[in-house]
Amino acid sequence: MVDFLLGVDGGGTGTRVLLARRDGVVIGRGTAGPSGLARGIASAWDQIGRAAALAFADAGLPGAPPWSACALGAGLAGVNHRPWAVAFVHANPGLARLELETDAFTMLLGAHAGGHGAIVASGTGSVGEVWHSDGRRASVGGWGFPIGDEGSGAWLGLRAMQHAQHALDGRADTNAL
Repeated sequence: MVDFLLGVDGGGTGTRVLLARRDGVVIGRGTAGPSGLARGIASAWDQIGRAAALAFADAGLPGAPPWSACALGAGLAGVNHRPWAVAFVHANPGLARLELETDAFTMLLGAHAGGHGAIVASGTGSVGEVWHSDGRRASVGGWGFPIGDEGSGAWLGLRAMQHAQHALDGRADTNAL
């Protein structure tokens, strides 16, 4: 029986968990370190567990999360890499129900109140996602730094440092940057 709902937003920078009762009323929140799957499946579950425990404590329910009484919906960075997604689901710690999606798709659902639409996100990483009314989906980016995530904070920072070093070497003009 599902008594609690856990919503997880997990990426390369951090993990956020919302805890709700079965009726959908949010009763707790917790945060932890990164749970993007590129950092490892065990690490992702560890950080989700930490954030969930904090959410339970925030709700006045201290102790380890009662996984068998929880349904967990997770939007995680790295789910687009199928072997990681399969390994993550296989490592389920005993949840009553587990739903897994990319963090980009769950962001799209949140931005469009569960409906079709598109998003472009740029923060630590960058990704674009579209969900058409006929059910088709498409994604661009989201492959992680340094091979992708063009336009992200990490990508822009690297380019800025490369330019500064080139300027110091005399290979580029010095400017306000």
